[in-house]
Amino acid sequence: YYFETKEKLLFYGLQHLTDRFTARVGARLAAAGPDPGPRVTIEALLLASLPTDEESRTFHLLYSSYSILSVTDGALAAQPFIDNPDAAENAVTGLLRQAQESGLADPGADARIEAISLLAVTAAMGTSILVAQRTPESAIAVLRHHLDRIFTASGHATPDAGQRTDANTCP
Repeated sequence: YYFETKEKLLFYGLQHLTDRFTARVGARLAAAGPDPGPRVTIEALLLASLPTDEESRTFHLLYSSYSILSVTDGALAAQPFIDNPDAAENAVTGLLRQAQESGLADPGADARIEAISLLAVTAAMGTSILVAQRTPESAIAVLRHHLDRIFTASGHATPDAGQRTDANTCP
């Protein structure tokens, strides 16, 4: 009754998922304070996408379903899967470059490659949590390990490396 085609209904659902995800990241950042810095911002984005509670579990399942459907549905595949498929990659890359310029991250790291790696690890960890191969806590530990590696300049912990969002207290 509300949508002219199945594809329009599916895209509306995908946009709703995106809006809810944005709100989850925003809540994590608000909990981190007025100027969380690049490390905490990246961590908030990555942790918000892990299925650690019922809402994020539903998000991960639905988003995965949309991904699979876009491979087999010609009409859905003919359109961009999301408005800006590189938005997360570009955001993380920009934050990593900002951290490098500020001396907070390894200046020799390739920010784009690190962003792609972090997002891929997060996606894999999410699926790993869903199939009970890994606990949310162990997935979070893996992500933080990678962030610790990037946000270390000259072998010393960076100023905002200790600021972490707590997955148990942030929405």
